[in-house]
Amino acid sequence: MGNKMIWVLAILTIVGLSNALLPSGQCNVPARSRENCGYPGIGEIECSARQCCFDSNVIDAPWCFKPISIEECVL
Repeated sequence: MGNKMIWVLAILTIVGLSNALLPSGQCNVPARSRENCGYPGIGEIECSARQCCFDSNVIDAPWCFKPISIEECVL
């Protein structure tokens, strides 16, 4: 049981750190403008490892998608 807890904490830490690398505004992409960054069935951990945004709340839109670039945020 102890090893499982360590792995869970390690995964949560990795996801938290990878999400921290993306400024919060970079994942505010409208569903119709999302550019796919993964494959069907990709999970949040794998998506975050690709430094992409993950949002599974919108049906018929990519769940793992490219963040808005810094240039687009400035414009």
